[in-house]
Amino acid sequence: MTPDAAIRVLAVDGGQSAVRVRHSSGGAAEVPGISWHGPRTLEATAAAIVEAWRVAGAPLVHAAVLGLTTVPDEEGCAHLAGLVAEELGADRIVVCDDGVTTHAGAFAGDWGVALSVGTGVACATRGPADAAPVLLGGHGYLLGDEGGAYWIGRGGVAAALRAADGRGPSSTLVSAAESRFGAVRGIPIRLHSSERAVDEIAHFAPEVLAAARAGDPVAAAIVDEAVDELALLARVARPAGAQVATPLVILGRLGADLAPQVVDRLNADPGAFDARVPLGDALDGAMLLAHSPAGNGLHVWTRG
Repeated sequence: MTPDAAIRVLAVDGGQSAVRVRHSSGGAAEVPGISWHGPRTLEATAAAIVEAWRVAGAPLVHAAVLGLTTVPDEEGCAHLAGLVAEELGADRIVVCDDGVTTHAGAFAGDWGVALSVGTGVACATRGPADAAPVLLGGHGYLLGDEGGAYWIGRGGVAAALRAADGRGPSSTLVSAAESRFGAVRGIPIRLHSSERAVDEIAHFAPEVLAAARAGDPVAAAIVDEAVDELALLARVARPAGAQVATPLVILGRLGADLAPQVVDRLNADPGAFDARVPLGDALDGAMLLAHSPAGNGLHVWTRG
């Protein structure tokens, strides 16, 4: 398929906190995200995408690009694409990691390191001569996402519970956790029984950052470790043998808060990175990838 302004494209940024969509005609919408767990995750993801499309006015869609926090295997991609295509009436569905769409949007197809910090963490790196970005880090809330909002929020809640038990140092995180989740003794039960526990815990991250800025040493240690983890990921992602400073963008709701600290940490190695403002976001990147062929991390489903 070649680029054609008459082809109506739906760009999707599917995260754990929110699923955002934007249509090539300009319509956009956002609905609650999906955490990847359980056998019905693909169906729930498809339903969230369709809901967002409907909120955006259910515009005509010929092709859709799904940039997702977690991408299933080939069979899962085909199943998800079929579910979405059936509802949207689309003839072409592209499924890829949201790190790929983020990188494409941030650099408008050029090279560099894109570090996206939201509920989770995604890092995509591409060298000057590379055909496509390589994904590093992330690995989801169970196995990784170090430095992301869930990781920070979980650290904050855990520190509050330890302090309340007397197993850890006192911290203002106890009162912060009670303000958000209720009486501290009931927090574990409430969060373990929540269907959106990952999202709820991730939303505690800003309060951990606020406590750190206010001088709470427990919160400060959590944030400092998060910055270390993100800086480490960026260093590892820097293309080997790069002869010039590597373009770096830090994106995401939490990324905007932590970017100054991460860049400051990376400046310990002068000339390694060139921190920049992103040229676009993941939805812009998805639009750019709408007509790309399969391969290089893109799973393409076509009708028939």
